[in-house]
Formats: sequence, C-alpha cells, structure tokens
Amino acid sequence: MDDLKLVLTYQMAGETHQQVRGACRIKVDGRGGLLLYDPGRHEGERIDLGRLQSLSLFGVTPANTISALPN
Repeated sequence: MDDLKLVLTYQMAGETHQQVRGACRIKVDGRGGLLLYDPGRHEGERIDLGRLQSLSLFGVTPANTISALPN
C-alpha cells in the first residue's frame, strides 16, 4: 500500500464491531455507495451508505502510514 492516503473506520447497522480500510482514493458511485480503491486492486470495494451506522475518514501522511492501520 505505497499510495495509502486515506483510512476509513466504519460500522454497519446491526454490527457490533468497527471495520478499518485503507485506500488511495474514494469515489461516490452514484448508486448510494462509496468505492474504496487500493493500489493493489483493479476494482474498488463498495460500501453501501444506506447500511452505515457510523463513518470516520482520516488523511494519512507518509510518516504515519504504518501506524494508521491495525495489525
């Protein structure tokens, strides 16, 4: 993940745990979802905004990229 620029933490409705994803860019897909792009994948991972309970978005600088994601 050399181009990691963003970290999202989110919780889906009905779930008890938060999920963490890293991305180099994010797009709104026009169908009620977010597309998260990881440099190593050719297509984005989709998150349905209608199912979200909470969402946080953080920018990542090169100095703190390693500490931004959980082990």
